[in-house]
Amino acid sequence: MVQENQDWQPALKKTLLRWEVHLTDQLMEFFEVYLDELVQWNSKVNLTALKEPLHIALGHFADSLSPMTIDDVFKSRHIRAIDIGTGAGFPGLPLKIVNPDWQVSLVESTGKKCAFLRAIVAAMELDGVEIFNERCEELGYQKEHREKYDLAFARALSSLSTLIEYGLPFLKVGGLLIAHRGRTAADEATRVNVALEELGGEVKEIRHYEIAGLGGSRNLVVIQKVKPTSKHYPRRTGVAAKRPL
Repeated sequence: MVQENQDWQPALKKTLLRWEVHLTDQLMEFFEVYLDELVQWNSKVNLTALKEPLHIALGHFADSLSPMTIDDVFKSRHIRAIDIGTGAGFPGLPLKIVNPDWQVSLVESTGKKCAFLRAIVAAMELDGVEIFNERCEELGYQKEHREKYDLAFARALSSLSTLIEYGLPFLKVGGLLIAHRGRTAADEATRVNVALEELGGEVKEIRHYEIAGLGGSRNLVVIQKVKPTSKHYPRRTGVAAKRPL
């Protein structure tokens, strides 16, 4: 187990307490296992550029939990959530850890990353987690996933327009897509009207948050689904990224 630099534990707890998220000893054990596995796997599979425990705890664990600052997320119980382009499980797995009654689907197109996800879910003995080694453009057409989710999360580095096309087909009407964005979030949100109209969404809010010890401007763009998504979306694999709406 990772022993060096245990400062990450109090730093993570302190950050989350500001958001009224209390990490019990049991929950902290989950994050210890997560960190240990992530560091070990990262030596053979490129999962994260962050190497130090403190940087991982703040830059991945805390950042993944920033949607808990949104009331609709904080109060959600027994819901179905999906994480699009989850990579090493962010933000879906940290959100699952602190919301054990959620059913969470992790979507990742890279096989090696999915192997890690399966290993870490097994190591933490988490129930209610499904891993899909598929493209979200294809999964979004399957009847057991289309318009079946209450919350969708996207921390990937695609354009906001692309994330809207990936995410909204999964959501029930009334569901929320929460996209992690940087300092340009407000400007991006003014340029996605076509995507919102086509996919059936509207911007509900832009939530700014800060994590002590990390630089940069951090925002969550919260998009609510207000009408069913046209059967023409998402477009075939790769089109949304190459030709955003």
